[in-house]
Amino acid sequence: MLCNLVVDKGKIESSESVLIIGGGPTGVELAGEIAVDYPEKKVTLVHRGSRLLEFIGDKASKKCLDWLTSKKVDVLFQQSIDLDSLSNTEKLYRTSAGETVTADCHFVCIGKPLSSSWLHDTILKESLDNKGRLMVEKDLRIKGYNNIFAIGDITDIPVSLL
Repeated sequence: MLCNLVVDKGKIESSESVLIIGGGPTGVELAGEIAVDYPEKKVTLVHRGSRLLEFIGDKASKKCLDWLTSKKVDVLFQQSIDLDSLSNTEKLYRTSAGETVTADCHFVCIGKPLSSSWLHDTILKESLDNKGRLMVEKDLRIKGYNNIFAIGDITDIPVSLL
């Protein structure tokens, strides 16, 4: 997970508004923690996807969204922030949809692309799915091999089953 989350409590406490980039587990947890611990803070969460926590079911994702919005967290879907333009001195952030978010500080909590491209040059290239993950059996044995195993986010096992 790419996240600048050595969370600086003083940075949050001295801010009136906080921008969180990324609606995965880290971004959602941070938004929830700030909303509970500092209910007077304006929290905005910007997420590229169409729903929060996309690796879990729709019902759980909706429940999470409902809870965050009940705590007055603004959630912007299908938008991103240009990470190259971020700085700690800026107060205005523009989303990919042209919306402007005002925030005293920001936290980047986005998923890092899977580092499996090197597998395309190995004997395991035929065992990769279209997302570059290793296809494994229930016992974590790589499909097509009896003696090679894999575990973690490099496999095609849904996160909820790990």
